[in-house]
Amino acid sequence: MFFWFFPAQNGNKPDTPIMLWLQGGPGSSSLFALFTEIGPIYIDANGNIQLRQITWNKNYHLIFIDNPVGTGFSFTENDQGYARSQEDVARDLYSGLTQFFQIYEDYQSNPFYATGESYGGKYVPSITYKIHVENQNPQVKVKINLKGMTIGDGLCDPINQYMYGDFLYQ
Repeated sequence: MFFWFFPAQNGNKPDTPIMLWLQGGPGSSSLFALFTEIGPIYIDANGNIQLRQITWNKNYHLIFIDNPVGTGFSFTENDQGYARSQEDVARDLYSGLTQFFQIYEDYQSNPFYATGESYGGKYVPSITYKIHVENQNPQVKVKINLKGMTIGDGLCDPINQYMYGDFLYQ
């Protein structure tokens, strides 16, 4: 799985939270939020990369993951590698996160939050629950210091949420 990690601009203190960002879609690259919403850089009208003045990255470590496999730069060469359920999505994300924490061991004890928007309202609870369950397993080599999750304008319950359209349009 493709990820792009940005250490917090204010340094890596033990209490500096790590924020995982999961874009919606399904199938939207998390690079959208990186470049247009919360990331430390953006692309200006001339195609130049610029530093963003207001960014979550000042005080938080940010991980942007293209999710699920097949989105953005996350790919597979085998059709069996594509997620077919939320459990598959959570499994793949968890695998990617444990690999991340094996590469960046110094961040393993930092508080961890899963965040996202739109269809991320499905992804965020799935990965949060998967981390919670795996952290209970004494055999797990990498424990993720899960502290919480946030969802912005999440698509959590489409059948009921879509009914609000007519009401909100009034």
